[in-house]
Amino acid sequence: MMNKIVILGASGTGKTHTCRILGKKLNLKILHLDSVYWKRNWNNISKGDFDILMKEFLLENKYWAIDGNYSNNKHFKYRLDAADTIIYLDFSKQVSLHGIHERAHKYKHMVRADMAEGCVEGIDQEFLQYVAFYRRKNILLKAIVKKYEKKKQVLIFKSREELNAWVNTL
Repeated sequence: MMNKIVILGASGTGKTHTCRILGKKLNLKILHLDSVYWKRNWNNISKGDFDILMKEFLLENKYWAIDGNYSNNKHFKYRLDAADTIIYLDFSKQVSLHGIHERAHKYKHMVRADMAEGCVEGIDQEFLQYVAFYRRKNILLKAIVKKYEKKKQVLIFKSREELNAWVNTL
């Protein structure tokens, strides 16, 4: 049974979209970590405040789905330990970049519903560099996810088609 789901993957892979769908299909409370981390006008909260909000969410909700990595955060391991299912969107860099450009075009000069006020969607050089060099972080995430395979349901999807086919079976 999937009652506590963590969704990981690179930017643009569809973590938030997947989280929304799973939340509706499985009647789970959803949390988009970007909406927790980013405050007005792309100012971020402190790691301490992030940890507190994460812990509160996990304690207050019995069934949930959380999307986002934030693996340098104290509660990353806590989140994975609390989950019964870990979904890892292991898509190519090209798919990730396409998703980012698609999202930027769709929400150009707008604030997405899952983001804080003033966080207008866009692409800057710093963000593109983060995505371009995500591979190193991706290797670390894969290794972490692999450690949970014997203890939890771990689902690794290599393409949107594979993910969508699985979602349609729910």
